[in-house]
Amino acid sequence: MPGALFCLLWLAGSQALAAQSARTRALPDPYYPQLPQGELRLNYYYDRSGNWTKFSDWIPFQQKKFIPTHLEDFYELYGLPHHYKTAEVKEAIYFLELALVHKFRHPRNALCKIENEQEWHKYRLLMHMQINLQIMRMYLRLGSLYDKRQLFFHDLDFADDLEISFQIARSYYHMAIPYWHKARELAAEAGEYRFEIDLPGLESERFAINRGKLDFDRIISRHMLRVESKLGVVQPFLVNEGRPRPVKKAMQQDMEEFNRQNPEPADLGPPQLNPEWKEQALLPDAQG
Repeated sequence: MPGALFCLLWLAGSQALAAQSARTRALPDPYYPQLPQGELRLNYYYDRSGNWTKFSDWIPFQQKKFIPTHLEDFYELYGLPHHYKTAEVKEAIYFLELALVHKFRHPRNALCKIENEQEWHKYRLLMHMQINLQIMRMYLRLGSLYDKRQLFFHDLDFADDLEISFQIARSYYHMAIPYWHKARELAAEAGEYRFEIDLPGLESERFAINRGKLDFDRIISRHMLRVESKLGVVQPFLVNEGRPRPVKKAMQQDMEEFNRQNPEPADLGPPQLNPEWKEQALLPDAQG
């Protein structure tokens, strides 16, 4: 009896395996039975069996999601590429400004080791000092994008554009001054602590500011004097020679007046060749 039962079970298992192998080996006709009709649904994954699987069930839409919530998060997002333009600098200023208005991480998650309340206070002072310094430097970079190191005589052909560019540079230089003053105040307050935390770069910046080795008042004022001297060359030239933009406007008015005096254009006939061209041969050897 057990032998007969074993034979029956073996026969049923072999039949099931044969049926399964037949189903798996035989491919449907056509190979992809369910072809998408009309608009392709890009958020679905189409496998060989013809079934549609939602893409988010196969691979998540966003595998790693990072939401900045603290000052250090926005500070780590800030950065500049090697070749930066105005948009990249403004993006860096945006992240740094957001860092100033957000709270700090818990002391155990700070950028350095914090052991007591005095170190925690100095850490916050140095971080705010560093962020204000970076925003100031970003505004100086913005000003340099609209400034010229040297003004040559042939640059006056674009004097109207240079005037606007120098004014923009002057405004960015002026916007950098409050951040420098704030950074200098924070450096002086952090210098009252007679110990250093494990942020050597920020400690070196604080030491240079307090000792007067890093003085951006002199640097910014020098930039302002240079841009004012360039404006002193460009603006009198525009006053004497006429500003190109009103000149272009006057030229446009002249063209409109010309069109009003000649409202009907001449009729265009079929194209005609010059008479002396008609009798000439195409090739020099064919003249004879």
